[in-house]
Amino acid sequence: MATKPYDSTYEAGFKTVFKGRLTNVSDETTEEEIKNLYAEWADEYDEDVQRIMVYHKPLAESLDRAMKQVYKDKTVDQIKIIDVGAGTGVLGVELQKLGYTNLHALDISQEMLSEAKKKNVYSKFIRASLSDQRIPEIETGEFDALICGGTLGKGHVRSWALDEMSRIVKRGGPICFNIREGHLDYFKGKMLDLEKAGRWKQISRVTVPYFESDDLPKETFVFTYKLLQN
Repeated sequence: MATKPYDSTYEAGFKTVFKGRLTNVSDETTEEEIKNLYAEWADEYDEDVQRIMVYHKPLAESLDRAMKQVYKDKTVDQIKIIDVGAGTGVLGVELQKLGYTNLHALDISQEMLSEAKKKNVYSKFIRASLSDQRIPEIETGEFDALICGGTLGKGHVRSWALDEMSRIVKRGGPICFNIREGHLDYFKGKMLDLEKAGRWKQISRVTVPYFESDDLPKETFVFTYKLLQN
């Protein structure tokens, strides 16, 4: 049976806030269906969710802390970051506030990237999905760091996407992403496999605010890893 991207505790809240757009999303949803969903939603996305989503700033700050540990000899403008599942670019705005200017955006939806472009924080845009397939536009180890917010969830991205995420970051670079409670079991096996294989090492796991709404999850987990080998 198909698994929904949210549990029954928050079903009513998600339906209200997201206007029923995620009702039919499950672990059987195809990439094409996800692409079409966000194509139709792009011009209303920020208005619908940005006002109650509060995890972007603490997620960006988590990456920033890791950067200061890993890249002590680089200035922030020298660090090349890819925002995976960038959507409308809210994380890019937070990273720019912290001084990062060499930002690249990747998303499955061209329409979402078009909205992100309006924020004037990214230098390059890549329309591609996160899957078990190599993204041809990106070289192995091309980026100093990777950030991914609100993307790793059932029905949106499969756990094997973590392989490609780790491929495109240079050795020693940080990878920072969030996963909310209820979705972690879907990804933690792959996360542990990559650690056991010596691909990455966990730097931190923290809990940060997620939604400012009584009907939606209050917190989300933020993981930061150091990439050891591609």
